[in-house]
Amino acid sequence: MTKTIEQRVGEAVLQQPKEFVIGDKTFTVAPPSVSTLILVSEAISLLPQVQLDKAKIVEEVLFVAKDCRMLGDIAAILILGAKGLEETVTTKRKYFFGLFTRSVNETVDRKGELSKWLLEELDTAQLNKLIFELLKDFNLGDFFGTTTFLIEINLLRPTKVVETTASGQS
Repeated sequence: MTKTIEQRVGEAVLQQPKEFVIGDKTFTVAPPSVSTLILVSEAISLLPQVQLDKAKIVEEVLFVAKDCRMLGDIAAILILGAKGLEETVTTKRKYFFGLFTRSVNETVDRKGELSKWLLEELDTAQLNKLIFELLKDFNLGDFFGTTTFLIEINLLRPTKVVETTASGQS
């Protein structure tokens, strides 16, 4: 069912989580925090910087494909958010033939698991569509506006005080 413009605007204003069905799994994706945007930006900066020659597009794409595992990480960060990348799980371990048990805290890398699953399950078109859909409602304009404003303030701030004297005076 196609949503009206009013419904989409209402969801964006209320920042309601969206559901994405990927393969046999359903993910609930919350609106991004600033921390999530920073992590996504860091992951994007690790993608290879290349100028593709249209005459040799196949060779060049295949040459840089080995460095594009970060696409799975980018999608995983967008889906999980900054807070959901790792999870601490308590497990019980048995020692001395099961006579003693001890609780052990282990950190589970949810981002790594989801990234690997996405890269194995999705084809290139599906991964492209997923990342595009996740980025579409990120309110990047607000983030860009804030950072641009702060950078301009920094540029306008005097960095060095210069004392001037009138000609002929010391």
